[in-house]
Amino acid sequence: MIEIQNNKILLDGKKLQFDNKIIEAAEHEGKVVIVFETDEDGGYDNVFCYTLDLQLLWRIKPAPVAIGGTARSPYVGVDIVDGNCRAIDFYGRRFRVNLENGEIISKDIVR
Repeated sequence: MIEIQNNKILLDGKKLQFDNKIIEAAEHEGKVVIVFETDEDGGYDNVFCYTLDLQLLWRIKPAPVAIGGTARSPYVGVDIVDGNCRAIDFYGRRFRVNLENGEIISKDIVR
């Protein structure tokens, strides 16, 4: 079970604190994917994946232009459905993310 408290995440009795506020988190097969709030200069790649021991595995990769175009936006949500990790950006684009390495696989629109 994941519990989020501002910039802290509690997972199976373990607690980790971050610099930025946590927007959302999702867990699947030993991995926890976290979306962080960004400040004005915080960048767009604000999705990170950790082990259940809270060791960093990857940071989301920028979407290839062929998939995401040239417009970039911070991510605002994440979910994992049927083993598929999906990160949603501010523009309403839902990117399917490879859970092994953080690469963007595909995109659809949710708005």
